[in-house]
Amino acid sequence: MVTPKDEQRPKRPFSVSLLAIVVLTFTSLHLVRFVEVLRLWDFLHELLPDLPLFLALTGAIWGVIGLVLVWGLWRGHPMAPQATRLAALVYAGYYWIDHLWLAASIEERRILPFTVGVTLVLLGFIYWTLSRPRAKAFFGERHEQQR
Repeated sequence: MVTPKDEQRPKRPFSVSLLAIVVLTFTSLHLVRFVEVLRLWDFLHELLPDLPLFLALTGAIWGVIGLVLVWGLWRGHPMAPQATRLAALVYAGYYWIDHLWLAASIEERRILPFTVGVTLVLLGFIYWTLSRPRAKAFFGERHEQQR
């Protein structure tokens, strides 16, 4: 049944759909991380005793956050843009702390400029997508027309 509110709501822009798919991809990777850590717990615990807990917690936390964001982006929830921007910034910070702490090998440092570039491009894509007028209309943001 179509309600009057649904009839007025603009269609989801392609860029928002693409953003939701990108967030779903990252979410899926973290949920797989969570499941695989549980599956390989004993092996990982032998390597580094604290590592499995850290990997499992971060996988579960980012998996849950990602599912909430994907749902909000797909449905056009009014809080989704702000939550996605905030989560993207926090995730970028988490990624770099995790990356420099756990994966600080010489090979990783060789691709550092590329990784920084990808981080900036993804953050730019998120902010650009959510700032577009069609995206703002989809999420219910109202704007005054300037003449």
